[in-house]
Amino acid sequence: MTQRSVLFRELRAPELRALATPSTIVLLPVASMEQHGPHLPVGTDSMLGHAVCERAARMLVRERPVVVMDTVWTGLSEHHMAFGATVTLDFDTFHKLISGICRSLQRHGFRRIALVNAHGGNIAALHTITDEITRDTGLPIVSLTYWQLAADKLGAQLTTQKGIRHACEAETSMVMALAPELVDCNALEQARWPDMRDRQDSTPDDGYHWLSFAEKTPTGVLGDPTASSAEQGEVLLDMAASHLAERLASPDFWGPRDKP
Repeated sequence: MTQRSVLFRELRAPELRALATPSTIVLLPVASMEQHGPHLPVGTDSMLGHAVCERAARMLVRERPVVVMDTVWTGLSEHHMAFGATVTLDFDTFHKLISGICRSLQRHGFRRIALVNAHGGNIAALHTITDEITRDTGLPIVSLTYWQLAADKLGAQLTTQKGIRHACEAETSMVMALAPELVDCNALEQARWPDMRDRQDSTPDDGYHWLSFAEKTPTGVLGDPTASSAEQGEVLLDMAASHLAERLASPDFWGPRDKP
């Protein structure tokens, strides 16, 4: 079957009914709506998560059916609320939203659902949500965070940091590649906050404690966006997408629950 589009919203009902089989992979990008410093749009995580999923789907669809859902555009962003320009959910609402989408897909015949996360504040919650949906439905649902799949390789492309942070060299580069008109290049110097001690000096024995982002950075940024470029952003997006596609295509990825 040749797919007219990999985007769920662009397909018609008969096409989606034909695609609703246990072998079809469904990607659900999960992101946030939150401040990204003075230079990036508040929809940055949603833009990047969807772009990585769509690029990965275009690679996968050559060999197997795959669809990308519209992005869940808000998640758990309480730690950004001090800067304004942020929409956050409580865990119960977030859980019910993700669960409702997955259960709808299941009722139509889809089984392989990947929750592709694009926001650090969602990671722990998505692990718990994946546990509970799997328990309640028996589906081979997985959750993963796109930049963690290729962390070392993505980090090797960067000049001022070891991995993707927040409104940083990496995220700014990727938005420059996707929508350069949304980046305020005049604010890059004002935005930079290269102090990485909040993570680089931590060890597994430090334990977890919650911090407002305002306690980490006065600019709303962790990193140095002055080192960004659209060319670098294209490399990062393609690298993240190819690693996501490779992981989703692996016969062992979906686990023992992946049975028709």
